Amino acid sequence: MKLRWTSIAWSVAYLLLLLSLKSPLFMITSFFMLLPGVVLYTLLPPRSFAMHMIPVLVIVAWLAGPAYLLLSVFFLIPAILMGQLYKRRASAFRTISVGAGTILVEFLLLLLLSTVLFDFNLASVIDEIFNMTAAPLEGMSGETLAGTMGWSADMIQQISELTLRTMPFTLTVCSLVMATVAHALARPTLASLGQVVPKLPPLRNWRLPRSLVWYYLIALLLSMFTGNGTGFLNTILLNIIPMLGFCFMIQTASFFFFLAYHRKWNPIIPIALIIVMLFFQPLRIIGILDILFPLRDKISRSGR
Repeated sequence: MKLRWTSIAWSVAYLLLLLSLKSPLFMITSFFMLLPGVVLYTLLPPRSFAMHMIPVLVIVAWLAGPAYLLLSVFFLIPAILMGQLYKRRASAFRTISVGAGTILVEFLLLLLLSTVLFDFNLASVIDEIFNMTAAPLEGMSGETLAGTMGWSADMIQQISELTLRTMPFTLTVCSLVMATVAHALARPTLASLGQVVPKLPPLRNWRLPRSLVWYYLIALLLSMFTGNGTGFLNTILLNIIPMLGFCFMIQTASFFFFLAYHRKWNPIIPIALIIVMLFFQPLRIIGILDILFPLRDKISRSGR
């Protein structure tokens, strides 16, 4: 009986999250959209899961329209895959990777279908958003707020073009964050309901492959020769360099926690260092050094 009411509560939560997509809260709630589906599919047999989801989908289609029904399915697919991996006791890394990869593929398919079937132009939408944001506010002299900030029409155009070209990086990070948030919240929730699923190893033990450093160096060298063009190779480099930089920031955070653990520092110290790194990104070179050299072995030996 407890499981039945728990399942109904999660179904209601999923319905409310889906309806929130019609409100300004969607920028926040979208990152939690996988959670109810992951929890329900892990707890329930497929038939019971379908019986919980069908009323939710019908209500969403009735209250919000067919477009939000498609969004419901969009979030259900990666949730089902992650739930299936939880049932198989797959590793946390694999579960998150499959969830993030599925979301990314869905994003790309959605853009492709929107462009082909509905003549959707992402570049025009981004350009319109920037113009609408910068244009309306004017000062006492009649000058636009964008003008007082030093934004010219050409600069706004360049920013919108850069946003479009870095869309693969943005979608990849968003997909990864959504899958990670779902795992981070689903694991303790399922554990409280008697369903134990694998957890990620402690952040201090994370080690990224050394090959990422060489990829990063190759990308930097290519960017020096290709310049600031808008070709296909430039677009790839524009996305892969910040993606690798993001990986090195994670490795740096791992090193901070490793160092704090072996030096018995207050846990606030590595968190403070990570916050500093977010504002002073050259600190991520520590992550590169941690990958290339046995810094942790020296720290472990010196702590004995």
